[in-house]
Amino acid sequence: MCIQSVLLQEGHLIDLQTLRVFMAVGDEASFVGAARKLGLSATTVTRTVKTLEADLGVSLFNRTTRSVHLTTEGAEFLIRCRTAIFDLDDAVAVAKGAGTEPQGVLSITAPVIFGRLHVLPVVTDLLKIWPKLTIRLFLTDRVVHLVEEGIDLAIRIAPPQNSALKMKKIGEVQKIFVASDAYIERCGEPETFKDLATHSLIDVDEYATGHSEWRLGGKNNPSIRISPRLSVNSVDAALSAAIDGLGIASALSYQTEEPVKKGYLRRILPDTATSILPVVILFPVRERQSVNLQIFVSAMKERFMNEPLMKKNRSTLTHE
Repeated sequence: MCIQSVLLQEGHLIDLQTLRVFMAVGDEASFVGAARKLGLSATTVTRTVKTLEADLGVSLFNRTTRSVHLTTEGAEFLIRCRTAIFDLDDAVAVAKGAGTEPQGVLSITAPVIFGRLHVLPVVTDLLKIWPKLTIRLFLTDRVVHLVEEGIDLAIRIAPPQNSALKMKKIGEVQKIFVASDAYIERCGEPETFKDLATHSLIDVDEYATGHSEWRLGGKNNPSIRISPRLSVNSVDAALSAAIDGLGIASALSYQTEEPVKKGYLRRILPDTATSILPVVILFPVRERQSVNLQIFVSAMKERFMNEPLMKKNRSTLTHE
């Protein structure tokens, strides 16, 4: 099976190789880089893109003597081309019978600690089972744009906001309060949520501004205004400070699991009712038939069926 061209609305055909050349230039931000990547001459790549721009009637790139950047139209066209080409490649693979066994590259992004504790073990198991499968795992706490960055799926810990993405829920987590035995012995243990305001608090704040609010559940639930002793932009740093006895930290249950199990931290206010956060897998609609995605989702669900992220349906502290 060989799909060579796609039909434009005006009835003209564009060769798929032309679209692949355009995508390479967009990805590399360089005609020379794209030529090297595709094994073509720079002249051929330049001519191909100029012809495509003429056929479309738009400029896809802003060119200077030192740089090549996508125009607004070019960036939008790149996103749509990538989705279309991936769909066609998947269709060809299925037609050839390759869709029955996981193979090729699966790109995954997940939060750093969650990825290390819960995604990496699943990934290594899958790679042992399926020798033709390759996985690229990006552990980062920033929000990755899947289509724009060429990622197949993302694991997020929050209600999804992008309705254009498909979602599969695999579990739930809660945010809890923790402190070291040394701190509790020195400063006492809070008895209520509002008592936290009188303690030394460690806040996770992306910009480390030093002022924040901790709230139980949604906007109509109780909240306290805090002036933390320490503000950091990393959960790992906050937990390290709590282990050192600086104060009370708040983090998600999976983030505190290891230090609590090892006795470095103790959970406080365990009966405080707060909201629950879903753990979801998000992926573009084009991935709905991917066997790679299906086996990964199944493996993650099985992991949390046997080892739930939450032992009880208690709620968490949502941070503002």
